[in-house]
Amino acid sequence: MNPVLFVVLSFLASMGFAMVFHIKKEYLFYAGLGGAVTRIVFLIAMSFTQSRSIYVCIAAMCASAYAYFMAGLKKTPSTVFLYPTIIPLIPGDLLYFTMEGLVNLNMDQFYASGFDLLVACIWMGLGFVVVITSMYYVRKLMAARKECANYYELFFGNQKFWD
Repeated sequence: MNPVLFVVLSFLASMGFAMVFHIKKEYLFYAGLGGAVTRIVFLIAMSFTQSRSIYVCIAAMCASAYAYFMAGLKKTPSTVFLYPTIIPLIPGDLLYFTMEGLVNLNMDQFYASGFDLLVACIWMGLGFVVVITSMYYVRKLMAARKECANYYELFFGNQKFWD
Protein backbone atom coordinates (compact mmCIF):
# COMPACT_ATOMS: atom_id res chain seq x y z
CA MET A 1 0.00 0.00 0.00
CA ASN A 2 1.14 3.53 -0.73
CA PRO A 3 2.79 5.22 2.33
CA VAL A 4 1.12 8.55 1.52
CA LEU A 5 -2.25 6.83 1.71
CA PHE A 6 -1.27 5.40 5.12
CA VAL A 7 -0.45 8.89 6.37
CA VAL A 8 -3.68 10.41 5.03
CA LEU A 9 -5.77 7.59 6.51
CA SER A 10 -3.98 7.96 9.84
CA PHE A 11 -4.79 11.68 9.80
CA LEU A 12 -8.46 10.96 9.12
CA ALA A 13 -8.67 8.13 11.66
CA SER A 14 -7.14 10.27 14.39
CA MET A 15 -9.40 13.17 13.54
CA GLY A 16 -12.44 10.87 13.51
CA PHE A 17 -11.47 9.41 16.87
CA ALA A 18 -11.15 12.94 18.25
CA MET A 19 -14.64 13.77 16.96
CA VAL A 20 -16.14 10.69 18.59
CA PHE A 21 -14.68 11.74 21.93
CA HIS A 22 -15.94 15.33 21.55
CA ILE A 23 -12.59 17.06 21.48
CA LYS A 24 -13.03 20.77 20.81
CA LYS A 25 -13.22 21.74 17.16
CA GLU A 26 -10.16 23.97 17.45
CA TYR A 27 -8.06 20.91 18.38
CA LEU A 28 -9.35 18.47 15.73
CA PHE A 29 -6.78 19.39 13.10
CA TYR A 30 -3.94 19.05 15.59
CA ALA A 31 -5.24 15.67 16.73
CA GLY A 32 -5.28 14.48 13.11
CA LEU A 33 -1.85 15.97 12.50
CA GLY A 34 -0.54 14.02 15.48
CA GLY A 35 -1.84 10.79 13.96
CA ALA A 36 -0.18 11.62 10.65
CA VAL A 37 3.14 12.50 12.31
CA THR A 38 2.99 9.30 14.33
CA ARG A 39 2.39 7.25 11.18
CA ILE A 40 5.28 8.96 9.39
CA VAL A 41 7.65 8.16 12.26
CA PHE A 42 6.24 4.61 12.38
CA LEU A 43 6.94 4.09 8.66
CA ILE A 44 10.42 5.60 8.86
CA ALA A 45 11.34 3.49 11.90
CA MET A 46 9.87 0.42 10.21
CA SER A 47 12.20 0.94 7.25
CA PHE A 48 15.22 0.78 9.57
CA THR A 49 14.32 -2.23 11.68
CA GLN A 50 12.23 -5.37 11.36
CA SER A 51 11.52 -5.54 15.08
CA ARG A 52 7.93 -4.48 15.65
CA SER A 53 8.72 -3.72 19.28
CA ILE A 54 11.36 -1.16 18.38
CA TYR A 55 9.42 0.77 15.75
CA VAL A 56 6.26 0.79 17.86
CA CYS A 57 8.26 2.13 20.82
CA ILE A 58 9.89 4.86 18.71
CA ALA A 59 6.53 5.91 17.24
CA ALA A 60 4.94 5.89 20.71
CA MET A 61 7.72 8.13 22.00
CA CYS A 62 7.07 10.51 19.11
CA ALA A 63 3.31 10.48 19.77
CA SER A 64 3.85 11.18 23.44
CA ALA A 65 6.31 14.01 22.76
CA TYR A 66 3.90 15.53 20.21
CA ALA A 67 1.01 15.38 22.68
CA TYR A 68 3.13 16.91 25.43
CA PHE A 69 4.35 19.69 23.14
CA MET A 70 0.85 20.48 21.84
CA ALA A 71 -0.58 20.45 25.36
CA GLY A 72 1.91 23.11 26.39
CA LEU A 73 1.30 25.12 23.25
CA LYS A 74 -2.50 25.01 23.48
CA LYS A 75 -2.72 25.08 27.31
CA THR A 76 -4.79 21.91 27.53
CA PRO A 77 -4.20 18.45 29.05
CA SER A 78 -1.89 16.21 27.02
CA THR A 79 -4.51 13.44 26.85
CA VAL A 80 -6.55 15.62 24.48
CA PHE A 81 -3.82 15.08 21.91
CA LEU A 82 -2.34 11.77 23.08
CA TYR A 83 -5.41 9.56 22.66
CA PRO A 84 -6.16 10.47 19.03
CA THR A 85 -2.45 10.51 18.19
CA ILE A 86 -1.89 6.88 19.23
CA ILE A 87 -4.72 5.47 17.09
CA PRO A 88 -2.35 4.58 14.20
CA LEU A 89 -0.25 2.53 16.63
CA ILE A 90 -3.00 0.12 17.65
CA PRO A 91 -1.85 -3.34 16.49
CA GLY A 92 -5.11 -4.29 14.80
CA ASP A 93 -3.63 -7.13 12.78
CA LEU A 94 -2.27 -8.85 15.88
CA LEU A 95 -5.54 -8.36 17.72
CA TYR A 96 -7.44 -9.83 14.76
CA PHE A 97 -5.19 -12.89 14.47
CA THR A 98 -5.32 -13.43 18.23
CA MET A 99 -9.12 -13.39 18.25
CA GLU A 100 -9.27 -15.50 15.10
CA GLY A 101 -7.12 -18.13 16.77
CA LEU A 102 -9.34 -18.10 19.84
CA VAL A 103 -12.60 -18.32 17.90
CA ASN A 104 -11.31 -21.12 15.65
CA LEU A 105 -9.73 -22.89 18.64
CA ASN A 106 -6.33 -22.69 16.96
CA MET A 107 -4.33 -22.35 20.15
CA ASP A 108 -0.95 -22.12 18.41
CA GLN A 109 -2.10 -19.07 16.46
CA PHE A 110 -3.79 -17.66 19.55
CA TYR A 111 -0.67 -17.96 21.72
CA ALA A 112 1.76 -16.73 19.05
CA SER A 113 -0.34 -13.70 18.02
CA GLY A 114 -1.37 -13.01 21.61
CA PHE A 115 2.24 -12.96 22.75
CA ASP A 116 3.24 -10.62 19.90
CA LEU A 117 0.26 -8.40 20.75
CA LEU A 118 1.27 -8.27 24.41
CA VAL A 119 4.88 -7.44 23.58
CA ALA A 120 3.83 -4.68 21.14
CA CYS A 121 1.52 -3.12 23.73
CA ILE A 122 4.20 -3.27 26.43
CA TRP A 123 6.73 -1.53 24.17
CA MET A 124 4.13 1.09 23.21
CA GLY A 125 3.52 1.78 26.89
CA LEU A 126 7.25 1.90 27.53
CA GLY A 127 7.61 4.57 24.84
CA PHE A 128 4.96 6.71 26.56
CA VAL A 129 6.52 6.25 29.98
CA VAL A 130 10.02 7.20 28.81
CA VAL A 131 8.87 10.49 27.31
CA ILE A 132 6.46 11.46 30.09
CA THR A 133 9.04 10.67 32.77
CA SER A 134 11.75 12.56 30.89
CA MET A 135 9.52 15.60 30.49
CA TYR A 136 8.63 15.49 34.19
CA TYR A 137 12.27 15.65 35.21
CA VAL A 138 13.12 18.30 32.63
CA ARG A 139 10.34 20.51 33.98
CA LYS A 140 11.46 19.84 37.54
CA LEU A 141 15.05 20.77 36.63
CA MET A 142 13.92 23.94 34.88
CA ALA A 143 11.84 24.94 37.91
CA ALA A 144 14.83 24.33 40.19
CA ARG A 145 17.08 26.47 38.00
CA LYS A 146 14.49 29.25 37.99
CA GLU A 147 14.17 29.05 41.77
CA CYS A 148 17.96 29.13 42.11
CA ALA A 149 18.11 32.21 39.88
CA ASN A 150 15.44 33.87 42.02
CA TYR A 151 17.47 33.21 45.20
CA TYR A 152 20.61 34.56 43.54
CA GLU A 153 18.80 37.75 42.61
CA LEU A 154 17.27 38.01 46.08
CA PHE A 155 20.65 37.81 47.82
CA PHE A 156 22.89 39.60 45.37
CA GLY A 157 20.55 41.80 43.36
CA ASN A 158 21.97 42.86 40.02
CA GLN A 159 25.58 42.75 41.19
CA LYS A 160 28.01 40.99 38.92
CA PHE A 161 31.04 39.31 40.35
CA TRP A 162 32.69 38.85 37.00
CA ASP A 163 33.56 41.09 34.04
